[in-house]
Amino acid sequence: MKRNVSHLTNRVFDLLIIGGGITGACLAHDAALRGWSVALVEKGDFGAFTSSASSKLLHGGIRYLPTGQFWKVRESAAERTVFQIIAPHLTRYVPFVIPTFDSGIMKSRAAMMMGMALYESLCAGLNGRIADPAKQVPHSRFMHRSRVIRDIPQLAGLTGLTGAYVLPESHMHNSERMTLAFVKTAAAHGAVVANHVCADTLLEKNDRVSGITARDQITGDSFGIRAKMTANASGPFIPGLNGQIHRLRLKKQASAFSKGVHIVTRSIHPHHAITLTTNKKIQGLINRGGRHIFIIPWRGCSLIGTTDVPYHHGIDQVQPTEPDILDFLKDINDCLPSADLKPSDVRFSWAGLYPLIASEIKPDTYQGTGEYQVVDHGRYDGVEGIVTVLGAKYTTGRKVAQQAADLIEKKLKKPHSPCRTHQIPLIGGDIEDWHAFSQDCVASYRHKLAPDMIDNMVMQVGREIPAVMALCDENPALMQRVSAIRPTIAAEIVFAVQTEMAVRLRDVIFGRTGMGTIGHPGDLAIERAAEIMADLLDWTTERKTDEIADVSRQYDVMREISG
Repeated sequence: MKRNVSHLTNRVFDLLIIGGGITGACLAHDAALRGWSVALVEKGDFGAFTSSASSKLLHGGIRYLPTGQFWKVRESAAERTVFQIIAPHLTRYVPFVIPTFDSGIMKSRAAMMMGMALYESLCAGLNGRIADPAKQVPHSRFMHRSRVIRDIPQLAGLTGLTGAYVLPESHMHNSERMTLAFVKTAAAHGAVVANHVCADTLLEKNDRVSGITARDQITGDSFGIRAKMTANASGPFIPGLNGQIHRLRLKKQASAFSKGVHIVTRSIHPHHAITLTTNKKIQGLINRGGRHIFIIPWRGCSLIGTTDVPYHHGIDQVQPTEPDILDFLKDINDCLPSADLKPSDVRFSWAGLYPLIASEIKPDTYQGTGEYQVVDHGRYDGVEGIVTVLGAKYTTGRKVAQQAADLIEKKLKKPHSPCRTHQIPLIGGDIEDWHAFSQDCVASYRHKLAPDMIDNMVMQVGREIPAVMALCDENPALMQRVSAIRPTIAAEIVFAVQTEMAVRLRDVIFGRTGMGTIGHPGDLAIERAAEIMADLLDWTTERKTDEIADVSRQYDVMREISG
């Protein structure tokens, strides 16, 4: 996958997609599989904005039980199943522990058992779609209080604890790489894709959109991209771009944005995710007492999310602040005093925006609905050539894209071509037997790499490991660790630049390798990564210095809270 923006300007595409988050990436994949000519542009890096700012969960949909959205439970669980089939290397199951108590009907074991029985009935039959037993959803179970205290002693101090329900959920090793896998697979099927290309203006004449004027964020060059249909899948940026044509509306206008902050801390529990309830409210027919916090074991740390507060500032500058993190730490410690988290325990943090459509925005209440929208502006607003695709959850991104592609197919008057994205493995994911594949990788590379390096590469690139190791055969120095405290090897950076369109240092540190998302990898590691990229991309000394400074700024808030 090579970045060549000139390929965006020399033809009229069937479909131009604005936004390379999970929704846009899935739409590009779907459209390319249908044989269309497809272009995709992303103003930053693929999947680096809202799609990366999550708990990394491929959620089975249990969150929709309290709101009575049973169809969304089934939909989410079905989409979780698809991810196990098309990208088995990027997912794993984590047992989520949901405590039960002797006070409050909805917190009791009986209520939990009833809720879980309903949930499992809504998910019935989905495991049968997954051929590899290793990727099927493990069975849920109840743990008695004594077992909970033995296995998860952090919960022993909770007043009235009677036990816990253990519910497996699917978690991503690296959500940015999942999004990238959709983009890479789309490109392999002919899509022309480019990151760091901003859509500046919609080209509209006589009530028809014919493309955009775009700007290369790397060179500063401006150019036009023409297409028969344009899909605005730019997430929080949708209103700003659509607002250039006053008639373009969503079916349900976003009334505000909610800011969700996640933190990465020292490990609270290495094997189980802990589900806790706060005193923050949650909308629903029934609930267990408040908004949930998830403490998830992730790459040797704990990933904890999320906050939920109205956001009214510039969407280009979304980032966690010192008050965000300190308030969140207080919430966590109030729910789980045994965690005893301090500011110095926070290794990294991120923030994302989620659209709200409620008529009244309540600062202390979770109001997320998981609703997505696919809008045909020709039908609703009299402006042809453009649709808006607003996703709501990472898990359902593929489903939303399928609906959008079905609509666009009719607008383009294309012969019907059924969606195949639920069955075509993504690049790196053509793995029929996960355990056998993992064991083969260990056997093949144990004489060259340490076990943690192999495990990490298996979870990062899957079937593309031989391509990475071929770089090491050409230059054995590329087998060296980039950081003394990370499993990433230098060859992964070279691979990212040469085949995965990594053009900024942050693309590598946070996106392709994830070295920086569990904490600062060390100054020497960042310098080494910058040196590799500078050699491959002919950076000047000034450019290299600027790239290092850009990465360093991502840790400013961690330095602030640590004093």
